[in-house]
Amino acid sequence: MFRFSSVLYPKQFLLSALIIGGLSLSACQKTDIITQPPAQQTQSTTATATPPTFNAESFSTQGLTITEGKDFVRVATPQPIAEAGKAEVIEFFWYGCPHCFAIEPAVEAWKKTLPSNVRFIRYHAQWNAAMQTQQRMAMAVQALGKSDELDLKIFSAIQEQGKGLSTDEAVSAFMVQNGVDKATWDTAYRSFDVNAAIVTADALFKAYQLDGVPKFIVNGKYVVSGDSAQTLKVINKLLEQK
Repeated sequence: MFRFSSVLYPKQFLLSALIIGGLSLSACQKTDIITQPPAQQTQSTTATATPPTFNAESFSTQGLTITEGKDFVRVATPQPIAEAGKAEVIEFFWYGCPHCFAIEPAVEAWKKTLPSNVRFIRYHAQWNAAMQTQQRMAMAVQALGKSDELDLKIFSAIQEQGKGLSTDEAVSAFMVQNGVDKATWDTAYRSFDVNAAIVTADALFKAYQLDGVPKFIVNGKYVVSGDSAQTLKVINKLLEQK
């Protein structure tokens, strides 16, 4: 479980927050009022897009130079990491964010390349009622150990199929349709662990003064924004520098 300070430092975070805002062109902002993205239209009902493929080379840092203020920003007041002796990357995302959807295949491949001393943690952000339901869904999926199985399906359902998944009933029905036992789901959805994960996610989102998603926090000290494999290369470079 994360340990985090209960004291926020808005003045100290102001400069970083302003810089982060400048790096948010590939992000969904808190000022966005969209609660449900429209389903993507395809030119043909029979044609399907070929998903991109990634491997370890896709995230190589060879020859990569990164610049503070351009590729990443430094957190004014670093937060403690969960496990001493381990490096850490936190991703804040939203199932309804097209930028989060865009980077998801790369993240799925990238996390499999991480060394054992790097801990990767994902939190679903929220800044409206619909997002709160989807946040709880994401945390429950994690609690059941089904993120690898279900995350892309959830992204697709919301963004390509136009499913709301913004009510408890809709979420429960979706899970049953995808092979999750209803009683098991309902128990996890309202569990203490999920409630605790939500509290932690909201507290850290505020502590880092984040303004949107996707955002990646490296070792509690750096914020990286973006929706491509290049974003993950920058993270790898920061992990090398520690």
